[in-house]
Amino acid sequence: MHHIKDAFEHLKARNGPGQQPLHQDHQGGGFPGSQVQQPTRPQQPLPPQAPPGHHEQSPLSGTTQGAIDVFMASKQPNGEIGGIGYWQTANGYTCIALRDAWSGSNRNATLLRDRLSTVESHHKHFINEFNDDTLWWGNCLLDAYMTNPDPYYLENARKIWQHVKRSMLSPGQAKVRDMDMAGAVMWTTRQNEEQVNAITTGLFSELSARLALLQKPSRETAEMLDVAEKSFAWIERCRYRSNECIVLDTIKLRSQECVDWTFTYCTGQAIAAATAIFAAFSFGHQSSHSNKSPHEYLSLACAMARKAICRNGWVEQDGTLTEHGAYGKGNHEPWKNDDAVGFKSVLLRSLAKLLKVLRDTNQEPDLQRQLTEFIKKQFDSLQQRNTNGNHQYGPWWAGPMEMPTSHSQMASLDVMAAIHLIQQ
Repeated sequence: MHHIKDAFEHLKARNGPGQQPLHQDHQGGGFPGSQVQQPTRPQQPLPPQAPPGHHEQSPLSGTTQGAIDVFMASKQPNGEIGGIGYWQTANGYTCIALRDAWSGSNRNATLLRDRLSTVESHHKHFINEFNDDTLWWGNCLLDAYMTNPDPYYLENARKIWQHVKRSMLSPGQAKVRDMDMAGAVMWTTRQNEEQVNAITTGLFSELSARLALLQKPSRETAEMLDVAEKSFAWIERCRYRSNECIVLDTIKLRSQECVDWTFTYCTGQAIAAATAIFAAFSFGHQSSHSNKSPHEYLSLACAMARKAICRNGWVEQDGTLTEHGAYGKGNHEPWKNDDAVGFKSVLLRSLAKLLKVLRDTNQEPDLQRQLTEFIKKQFDSLQQRNTNGNHQYGPWWAGPMEMPTSHSQMASLDVMAAIHLIQQ
């Protein structure tokens, strides 16, 4: 991990100096932050919201739904989850949507629709000044659409795309160290914003490709595919270390500084974007006019995945994904929330997305096997070393279980979703 102390100073600066204790009236929300969650007795889970005629009887379904019920019980009046930030709530809801989609269920579809509507009533079209926050919600909407094809989801995702597109840099608009920043997406919509980063840009690339695939071909979908490729091209050109198959974090335009943090979610989101572009051209749209073939996107995603599942500093010798330097036992307090608690879960989610596409296109059988084993390892580790047996999970995926919190529960939900994919 590069400059890990500086990285967390950056996160602290983003979130502001104040940290709020979690209590029953805490509203959550705001921007992603390092909010302190005091150890509290969790609320009782809500009754399962299964649609008529639907039954989930397997022990695995009971385990994963139990984790969801615990998470959802911390609902706040604004639709968010207490003790975590705005973008973290989006990630938790994303996991629930994926869990249903990958298990062939729609058990949580009605509840998710209600929660998302409540959130949107406080943040019109889910938009705030942080483009990455907004884009997490955009991709969440598309995941919810998979089990509940409500036009509301696509309409809001499209509004998000139109909003963020205005923050994408054009050719020649900015240069850093002789690199054209064309395709990069500004971190925020603030007038004085100077940062572009791999997460915001990768999220926009993925959303663009996925939206194009879900709609009939048109001038707008062609533009979506075009910007999906251009934004991904910036990542590959300016933020990708090809010899390590790793994606770096931030570039500051005015100071010409390249901030080379190597968080798991930067590479994970790039895997998701490359996979989405490949899927858009493979399952729905004609090949692009770019110099990169659809298969090259998939090959790049596979190369990043192969390195990610065994990278020192991210994965322990026994195969457990911990990213210890970013958020690990001994470095952080289990009760203290931080953006980094969910970095590794984003990587795991992206690996699962890649696995699904590899299965659907019958490619890379060896990598399919490796990804399947990797996902199963994370689930087994949570069950054996990081739960109190009440569907509650702590922050250390390699154990020991110390205490359940909203942020640790949120991160565990990606494992709960991915395990269903490998059981198909």
